[in-house]
Amino acid sequence: MMTHETNVHYASPGHYGRIVQGLEALGMSPALVDFDDLAALDEFHLRGPAATRELIEILGVGADSHVLDVGSGLGGPARRLAKATGCRVTGVDLSEDYCAVGNELTGWLGLSERVRLEPGDATRLERFAPSSFDAAWSIHVGMNVEDKGSLYAGVAHVLKPGAPFVLFDILSAGAGEPTYPAPWAATPEQSFLATADEMSAHLERAGFSIIEIKDQTSQALGFLDENIARMKSLGGPPPLGLHLVLGPTFKEIIAVARRNLAEGRLAPTVIYTRKN
Repeated sequence: MMTHETNVHYASPGHYGRIVQGLEALGMSPALVDFDDLAALDEFHLRGPAATRELIEILGVGADSHVLDVGSGLGGPARRLAKATGCRVTGVDLSEDYCAVGNELTGWLGLSERVRLEPGDATRLERFAPSSFDAAWSIHVGMNVEDKGSLYAGVAHVLKPGAPFVLFDILSAGAGEPTYPAPWAATPEQSFLATADEMSAHLERAGFSIIEIKDQTSQALGFLDENIARMKSLGGPPPLGLHLVLGPTFKEIIAVARRNLAEGRLAPTVIYTRKN
């Protein structure tokens, strides 16, 4: 999913304990938790579950499908996909802690037989046999990967011919360099943004046909505005939320992200492709 430098950005030991404490603050326990209770935490991307549901519809898989989640994080989207469609999902993420905690959350929701998160470098997918997956997706990952050629060539290698590959990434929108810290990088050195044209070129060289590209900036701005307003009304973040992942700079990161979107520096974008 990331280089060493960007992995350091996500490294924050103790995720599991903080999540359990958040549940306790809500008067809940792992035995009572549901998907939507965890969504503010484990759907670590703009627009959260709403975006995930749209991506599930685009991916179009069924119960007999095996899906690769490239850069799976804590596994919220993978679990929602498996629950909605009955498919199997294998996630790969460079953060061992994210995978370990994510597998615990999967167990809470009774999905361990269908969702498995494995630590590993998404630019090196040799552990998987060629043409072994029916579909793949990647959600807010490309910004952390410098070698996008190896990333997408590897995904193509493990997908069956004609398989869908759907990406939801934050792209460079062309109005200048973004301000940091960002949700995926504390400094510019940890960030590897690409434009829509550059992403298309990487994907086509890897063996994918571009079917559709959809800018999600206006929807993302609405999502951030709603969440910022909700935090103000609550006097701070809820017991379970991205602040448990992003740490004490959470408020600054969200404010900077909103400004970057509003100023046209970043463009959250869905790219729908198929392997040739």
